[in-house]
Amino acid sequence: MSTVVQTGTMTKRESVGVDGVVAEALPNAMFRVALEGAGQRSVMAHVAGGSGKNFVRLLPGDRVVVELARHDVTRGRIVRRHD
Repeated sequence: MSTVVQTGTMTKRESVGVDGVVAEALPNAMFRVALEGAGQRSVMAHVAGGSGKNFVRLLPGDRVVVELARHDVTRGRIVRRHD
């Protein structure tokens, strides 16, 4: 699901979005997300977004899309909540 984006003379790969379920809400606006289709794999994730423009309350059990960091696959950011 990764795509190549042309920016000037350089290309960069966008992060991969993975479906998951919020398993636990942690302090400092962090969440433990269990990834779907990955066995027992879970990642630590924070909510993406700028300065509280679109406030979304996440609760354990919510289905979300997580972008995984390229350098550390145990961390990511929540980019969307499924309705």
